[in-house]
Amino acid sequence: MAFRSLLVHLDDGERCSHRLGIATRIAHEFTAQLVGVYLVPTPELTPTIAALLPESVVKQRLRVTGEAQDLAEARFCETSQRANLVAIEWRAPAGDPVDAIAAHTRGADLAIVGQPHPGDFDAAFVGELANAAVLHGGRPVLIVPHSGAVGAVGKTVFVAWNDSKESARAVADALSVLAKAKQVIVMSINTSDDEGRSEGHGVAHIDAYLRRHRVVAAVRHIDDADADVGELLLAQAQGVGADLMVMGAYGHTAFRERMLGGVTRTILTKATMPVLMSH
Repeated sequence: MAFRSLLVHLDDGERCSHRLGIATRIAHEFTAQLVGVYLVPTPELTPTIAALLPESVVKQRLRVTGEAQDLAEARFCETSQRANLVAIEWRAPAGDPVDAIAAHTRGADLAIVGQPHPGDFDAAFVGELANAAVLHGGRPVLIVPHSGAVGAVGKTVFVAWNDSKESARAVADALSVLAKAKQVIVMSINTSDDEGRSEGHGVAHIDAYLRRHRVVAAVRHIDDADADVGELLLAQAQGVGADLMVMGAYGHTAFRERMLGGVTRTILTKATMPVLMSH
């Protein structure tokens, strides 16, 4: 799928500039429109709440909120102009931000959101946004790591493959990136939980699929009955110097992932390179 419209989540945090820089580079590379969506965890000042507060408090709150939004918009426009983007759009939707990120993601080819940092006050909010975009946006989502320098994205791509529909969708969603990559590694890991699946997780099929799309990949398979798949994938991706991981998200239910952990949760919280996820 060609990326013609990208969406990036913007807020007032110090990590926003890092995320925006990556978004503008990708938009420039694909000659795509970039849509900035401003969503922050500030409770909405409804008429009911405003009526209970002193007028001076209401005015102060509106002024601070407006100034922060104006500053974020100016930063978005300036950064986009420096990147010579073909088209940009600024949005600051009202209402529930978690619902908004999913709704606005559906109108883009790729959504770009941040990875929650456990030390940030809004870590839970950022995690909610990422999960909502992945689970309910219906589009691939690029998770940008909260720390570390990220340069070019998509030169060495690591594909986590497990022969699931989510994994297949992620590969299809990432084809335009895979086609531009200098190196693509497809990795499957067989554990004791995979009894009954095809040997090697059907990597021969995905290898043939990629070749039909003129993507030549190095295909690798690991048998490890007791592996922590998420940790092993991260180690393998770091070992080959990957600057992007592609994977299907939430093969199990999100509820099971939250309660018991899972590969998606591990990658979402611990990845040090951008991760393109599809559900």
